[in-house]
Amino acid sequence: MGLQHAFSMVGGLITVPFVIFKFSVCFSCVELQQYAIAAALITSGLCTLIQLTKVPIPGSEKYFGRQLFVGSGVLSVMGTSFTFLPIFEIAIRQMTASGIDGRTAYGKMLGTSMLCGLLELGFSVMPLKYIKRIFPPMVTAITVILIGVALIGTGMKYWGGGAVCADMVWKEHSQVTDQNLTFPPPFPTCEAGEVQLGYGSRELIGLGFSVMVFLVFIELFGSVFMK
Repeated sequence: MGLQHAFSMVGGLITVPFVIFKFSVCFSCVELQQYAIAAALITSGLCTLIQLTKVPIPGSEKYFGRQLFVGSGVLSVMGTSFTFLPIFEIAIRQMTASGIDGRTAYGKMLGTSMLCGLLELGFSVMPLKYIKRIFPPMVTAITVILIGVALIGTGMKYWGGGAVCADMVWKEHSQVTDQNLTFPPPFPTCEAGEVQLGYGSRELIGLGFSVMVFLVFIELFGSVFMK
């Protein structure tokens, strides 16, 4: 289960930059897509090491009244997140529709993310009592619930054949409707090695269902075994 979790984390790091560059920045720029995936993996590795190290900041106790650290010291992987995917896609699509090149639009989004990172940096040095006032349990609970609800859509995409394959369906669907054509949108083939199936096929739905049943079985068997 730990190895499966590690592989799933790597898959998440790769999928987000690939989807953004493939369907929002430049569809045919293979080298640019490879660069984005490599950059995501390298950045994730470096930031994960920093997060695990938990290096104390000299003099922070004197100025902030408590010892501050760079990194949490908790085992966690830092990397791309699916929660940024719809935001990046919508923003880049709006900028490209205004005549801005996809690469320039992506650079603008990176600059926006860096600027927003300064806000999070400010929150990290803020006393805990003020943070609880700004973000009471009601606000944080609703936010976490909404993130989970939004990720259900991503899970359903993977269940049907993959997030990339599902996004291809919607991309082609929008192209069909923009041209005012009446025939149904084409559904691309989901490829996994030598297997090629249509998105949402019975084989893919059955495979996802078998994985869910297997995970439930492991959870139940593990709880009984621990007792």
